[in-house]
Amino acid sequence: MRKLSLVVIILMLGISFITCAETKAVQVTDFTLNDLDGNPVTISELDGLIILDFWATWCPPCKVEIPYLQSFYEEFGDQGLFVVGISSEEPAIQKKFVEDMKKEGVEMTYILLVDGDGAVTREYGIRSIPTTIFVKSDLTQIEREVGFRPEYAAKFREIIEKNLPKR
Repeated sequence: MRKLSLVVIILMLGISFITCAETKAVQVTDFTLNDLDGNPVTISELDGLIILDFWATWCPPCKVEIPYLQSFYEEFGDQGLFVVGISSEEPAIQKKFVEDMKKEGVEMTYILLVDGDGAVTREYGIRSIPTTIFVKSDLTQIEREVGFRPEYAAKFREIIEKNLPKR
């Protein structure tokens, strides 16, 4: 019985240690990329809550996620929310996609950046898209979600509401 109690205690300590390790703040790397018009955007200069969305025009789950991101941007943008879409595709391809989305009733007005050589995508360890990363203005990562389903929207809203800057 004593051995079983000892094993249980060791397991509980191990689980506590793992839980603490998972909650450690992660700093993301600052970067500058050009928007679709060639203007440089540096994420550390965005003063607020930042959603980094790694996506592509050919990605079906990305297309499902976009209206939610746009809706969040419209609702919370004036409260300090920045939505930043990052794609390795050429600006012309992204611009055509934006036009097509507008025809479908979704106007993508948030920041879209071009990671042409994929350096930022590699730096952030993106292996699947969409990957959505919530970041505070001090570049502390709050949450990272790989993939997208409409059920994620409630979780995204909760993260946004909890982490918007106090203004």
